[in-house]
Amino acid sequence: MRKVLLLSLSLALGFSAFAQQRVAKNDIKSVKVSAKKVAVGNETINPSVADFAPQTAKSVVVNRYQDVEDGETMWTNYDLQSNSWCSNRMYQLPNGSVAVTATFSHEPNQTASDRGTGYNFYDAEEAVWQDMPDARVESMRTGWPTIAQWKENGEILISHAPMRCWTREVAGQGEWVYRGELPISPEGFPYDDDASWPRVATSGDNHNIIHVIADIQHQGDAVEHYQVYLRSEDAENWTISYSPLAQDGEEMNYSADAYNITANGHNVAMVYGDDLQADIIMYKSTDDGLNWTRYVVWDNPYSGYDWATDPQSIMTDTVFGPANLAIAIDNRGTAHVALTTYEYIHDELGDNYTTWSGRAVDGIYHWKDTDGPIADTEHPEYIGTSLEEHFAHPNPHHAMRLWWPIVNEPGYVHMVADSTKWIGFVPLYDGVEWSNDKFYREKDYFYKFRSGQSGMPAFSIDPMGNIACAYSSPCTKRLDDNGAYYYRSIYVSYYNVDEGYWHQVVDEITDEEVYFGFLYSENIFTMGVDNTYVPGEFWFGFQSDDQVGLYWGSNATQQQASENTIHVIKITPDPEMVSVPENYEAQDVVYGIYPNPATDYVVVKSSQDVEANISIINLMGQTVKQFNKSLKMGENAIGIDLKSGIYFCTISANGFSKTIKFVVK
Repeated sequence: MRKVLLLSLSLALGFSAFAQQRVAKNDIKSVKVSAKKVAVGNETINPSVADFAPQTAKSVVVNRYQDVEDGETMWTNYDLQSNSWCSNRMYQLPNGSVAVTATFSHEPNQTASDRGTGYNFYDAEEAVWQDMPDARVESMRTGWPTIAQWKENGEILISHAPMRCWTREVAGQGEWVYRGELPISPEGFPYDDDASWPRVATSGDNHNIIHVIADIQHQGDAVEHYQVYLRSEDAENWTISYSPLAQDGEEMNYSADAYNITANGHNVAMVYGDDLQADIIMYKSTDDGLNWTRYVVWDNPYSGYDWATDPQSIMTDTVFGPANLAIAIDNRGTAHVALTTYEYIHDELGDNYTTWSGRAVDGIYHWKDTDGPIADTEHPEYIGTSLEEHFAHPNPHHAMRLWWPIVNEPGYVHMVADSTKWIGFVPLYDGVEWSNDKFYREKDYFYKFRSGQSGMPAFSIDPMGNIACAYSSPCTKRLDDNGAYYYRSIYVSYYNVDEGYWHQVVDEITDEEVYFGFLYSENIFTMGVDNTYVPGEFWFGFQSDDQVGLYWGSNATQQQASENTIHVIKITPDPEMVSVPENYEAQDVVYGIYPNPATDYVVVKSSQDVEANISIINLMGQTVKQFNKSLKMGENAIGIDLKSGIYFCTISANGFSKTIKFVVK
């Protein structure tokens, strides 16, 4: 049995001051596995000094939310929602409505001939979800869908293998319009394999510019992966190219689903995150995907090595590396990445390596594009001497290490967590001991979560820049019927934009004692709405059923299919967790005017019912129209009767004003 003792550790210059944990290292389990072979590039390590922030001591999840609303949106027998991690499955419209997708099948067998996109829609005005779907969206067998807002009120759906496109002019309403198949490969590609496993995001003033990243998998002497990027401005004419990875001349083979894409305004970012021999690389565009800037998120000390033949690939120290990733862009244009952590070593030539499981290899790290590459700045042997000496001994193997050995106490580790960087970890409960024997290590979960316990992170960022991160992690309070495994719960941490640090592991939204009834449920495949429109409000989804393990996939361990429910939750945390001005709601009354260019009328989109004053000013600064208008939440048609030209419309309500430029034909 692992020993877990509370230890208070005070660090100089404002290091984190919350409760620390001792863990007996020699109880951590290891397993020998076979590595994926990838050819990757090489980068120079660039250590950076972290800024540390204090945080209130705590050792339990306290459920600090004000309100949580749950929607059971659909159920599926097909439980393999991703090969790696989930993203681009949900989005929110400015009026608060939310769409969600999942891989759908109601056949409880290994045929799944009805597999395709399951879809549901939350109508914010009616505050209700549509009925659960009983059939897929598509007419043909497909799966692994990805969805985004398209234009002012519509939505775009991309399905898998080969990639196909559907759109609707009004989200949640009417028939889907089939736009045909997407290009399968760039010009001159040597094989005829389809691009598959897509992820979609939309950018631009009107969400009219579509971005898709995907993987081409070719089976030769070994499996080869080629990453591609597709762009369209009308959902019919597409350009396809190799991703910026290949455009940079890097021979990096990232596998299917080992990537995410996100967009906010004109900013677009994609992140590639295979582990073991690959760096974590992000590309960001500020001009709707026309030009890309490369960022090294994590510099793998073994990138570029062939483990089977290169003696330099043999490790003499274990590596704490990332497995699952999430990405989102805030309203300031900053890209945020979450990375889960696990520990592994490659100690002999060949494809095999050893990985460890246990609380002491767990953690989720927060990186943003204003940081340098993640580097070791927390080497414990030098804590208590001087910061200069402390930061003079970086170790790339430990750059993502949360639990550190305790000096002069061999075999024990404690948590050294900078709360500006570390998002979460296996939650700690008073009076509940951790047993590593009850961690589910079967091969289907291993390939999804690796061996760190916390996995599948998802971001949701509000208009203020507050961030919520939900993730799946074992709950030591809940065991299966035989007492053999911990069930997994969904936990949420919050980043307060004004404070600049994380309130870690604040809410357990699947806590049986206070919420929903998840006593015997396993909750995995977390997903989120990247950007919400209401300050202090966040949206997440996850897959839940009553069996540990997966039925589908090459590494599946479930013997029979089970009914998996796709839950979507809206969560409003305690105001202490995030920063929301009391009067912010009035600032964001109006969130759009269309059509633009206009003719004889415009439609003003409002987030609430409000009395507004509307002024229209020409380029000479002259007020050509001014009137009061009762705006209703949603769309409001307003006649303008103006000459052709450029105008500025200022809408004032509740003491705040918003000005939008528009053109009259």
